[in-house]
Amino acid sequence: MKSSIFILLFYWFLAPNVVALEPEPGDNLEESYIKFNIRNLGLNVEGAFKSFKTKVQYNESQPEKSSFSAEIQSNSIDTGITKRDNHLKNPEYFDVAQYPTISFKSTKVSAVGEDELKVFGDLTIKGKTLPITLTVSIINKGSVREFSIEGELDRRDYKVGGSSWVMSDDVYLDLLIVN
Repeated sequence: MKSSIFILLFYWFLAPNVVALEPEPGDNLEESYIKFNIRNLGLNVEGAFKSFKTKVQYNESQPEKSSFSAEIQSNSIDTGITKRDNHLKNPEYFDVAQYPTISFKSTKVSAVGEDELKVFGDLTIKGKTLPITLTVSIINKGSVREFSIEGELDRRDYKVGGSSWVMSDDVYLDLLIVN
């Protein structure tokens, strides 16, 4: 009985959270992704934004002139469990009725190495805009360029998930944008 309750709790709280948007022309949606990872009840939970719009204007000779932006429809969250999806759309989490989009816009780009950038920008979740720093690795594959992006945020800064004592405050971001 105790293991059944634990399994039920695992699938209710820990299965991946997924949110989505439409791709920008030039993006390869089949290969691009926006994922996140958070610990919940001591276990890693991965989610993804499966449909999104991105815009990458990369200037290889002058990386500081590059720019990055993204927009995600918060109401398209899909964890594979409808009941949890509906729960995550509530005001305590993404409040999709009042805040239909999550957005990012770079404010500064700095070259860190030959194929690595630091992208500083503004991330808006639930109407709250805060600065965030992302690390971008550039991978050239013939005519295709991939931008592997990592970052971290504190979900409480955006008032996502309330004051949950079982959910970590730290959210790790993992993105791959294929142009």
